[in-house]
Amino acid sequence: MSLLRQIPAVKFKYSNSCILSTIELCNSTVKIEQIHAHLITTSRIRDTFIATKLVEFCAVLGRNFDYAHRIFEQIGNPNSYSWTAMMRGFSEARNPEKVIQFYGIMRSKGVKENRFTFLFVIKAYALKQRYSEGKIVHGKVSKLGFDFDAFISNALIHFYSKCEDISSACKLFDEMPTKSVVNWNTLIAACFNRGDIENGRKLFDKMPETNIESWNAVIAGYCKLGHVDAARSLFDKMEERDLVSWASMISGYVHSGAPMEALKLFKEMQFVGTKPDTVTITIALSACAQIGSLDMGKWIHAYVNRFKLSNDVYLGTAIVDMYAKCGCIDIAMQLFHEMPNKNICSWNAILSSLSFHGHGFATLDLFRQMESTGLAPNDVTFVAVLSACSHTGAVNEGLRQFDRMLRDFNIMPNIEHYGCMVDILARGGLIEEAKELIKSMPMEPNIVIWGSLMNACKIHGYTEIGDNMEVYVCNLASDNVGCCVLLSNIYATRSEWKIVQKLRKTIRGAGFENKIPGCSSIEVNSVVHEFFVEDRSNSKWVEMNEAIEGLRTHMETEGSSLLNPSLHRRNTSIE
Repeated sequence: MSLLRQIPAVKFKYSNSCILSTIELCNSTVKIEQIHAHLITTSRIRDTFIATKLVEFCAVLGRNFDYAHRIFEQIGNPNSYSWTAMMRGFSEARNPEKVIQFYGIMRSKGVKENRFTFLFVIKAYALKQRYSEGKIVHGKVSKLGFDFDAFISNALIHFYSKCEDISSACKLFDEMPTKSVVNWNTLIAACFNRGDIENGRKLFDKMPETNIESWNAVIAGYCKLGHVDAARSLFDKMEERDLVSWASMISGYVHSGAPMEALKLFKEMQFVGTKPDTVTITIALSACAQIGSLDMGKWIHAYVNRFKLSNDVYLGTAIVDMYAKCGCIDIAMQLFHEMPNKNICSWNAILSSLSFHGHGFATLDLFRQMESTGLAPNDVTFVAVLSACSHTGAVNEGLRQFDRMLRDFNIMPNIEHYGCMVDILARGGLIEEAKELIKSMPMEPNIVIWGSLMNACKIHGYTEIGDNMEVYVCNLASDNVGCCVLLSNIYATRSEWKIVQKLRKTIRGAGFENKIPGCSSIEVNSVVHEFFVEDRSNSKWVEMNEAIEGLRTHMETEGSSLLNPSLHRRNTSIE
């Protein structure tokens, strides 16, 4: 039955209140189209208020901006409410350019702004960080007496903090006669966003009243700046937590390089009955990818399928990335090809993983498929492509792709791209060309680039490495003993024992034995166990050491048997 037939009849035509009630009950664009058709046939579309309600539904709830704009253009004399309805839709869709564009047209037509107009315009200028235009709007707000409106003042504080004028944000805050908890939260977030931990925490401690958003703002701020211990201390003190609290803390652990702690917290979140959303699951999958926790990653994937969570492009990419980084390239490729929508992050995830696992030719083939879709590569894409060229020894293809970066895509090569190119040339035996490329770099080469060159020099027996290379390497190699050893071996080949002695003295004196020890991990029954070199803190250390010694003895015995056939035959007969 048509929606219009469900509207009760009145003496003349459907009343305004009846139509407005029906619009508010709509849950699809199809039903709105029925009402729109009715308004056109009855000439009621000329009623600015009713037409604006249609615009508001399409722009804000339906996100159908083309249709909303068509209705808007049918309004004979749109008022500030009509213009603001369109701007609100664009603002909530995070399209500040359109908000600013509509605001400019509105002003040119002489339509006066209302306080909600200013709210969305200020938010747009904050997102675009257009300071001078925002200041002008602030002046208009003050003249009209809207500057003490709670929502507008909060938007202005956010605007100034986004434009890095924290003094103006603080001045506005101090001048407010009454401060809501939202105002406090905005200024606290502003302090943490600019790295001002001290003042952010002082504001939090001074708050007369806090809510869960206040705690979340401080926790997220600490996590963003890498202070996860301080964030966890606050998190543990929270009397009540919401999904944002858990997601912020889990994300903080992932980004600070503590994925095991992130997964522990993810499990704890479910234990207390908080259901994860797609954002939290995406973060947890990233933690699984970091440590290769395949069992946990599979469980999360099954959870997504079981509860039919919205598998958007970001979650789909995270699942592909997890399987790829856990070594399940075939599964990752299958899931990637099954994704209905792919963005550049999706392609980069699979390209980078293929390249990392040594599938150079497959990487280059998939890159050609990506280009055939019309999607433009970015700097991350080219790191994967150049790395693939290095693995496959495709020197000419590497040079071609490196040249295309700036010429075809306006991507300025960074140190990772130069590192790949040095590796490509050096592996191909083009040592002189690699050295020339290092000299031409617009930035100082790092230890990875020197390491690639020296490793190639050793492989190809190239000893003419340059007079001052040991100076560069010794200055950069504070955390990389391998480069110093390589350089030392190269000079030893040339019998330059004074330089060799100097390099070995550097190795001994650099305190490499005090650096972070090597670490390995293994997953057993969905639990990842980490082991560090010379780490005796594990309660099972004695048993593990005995097991390793047993394996070593067994391997030595097997090795002796293989070297001594008669002993091998004797052992076989006994068995």
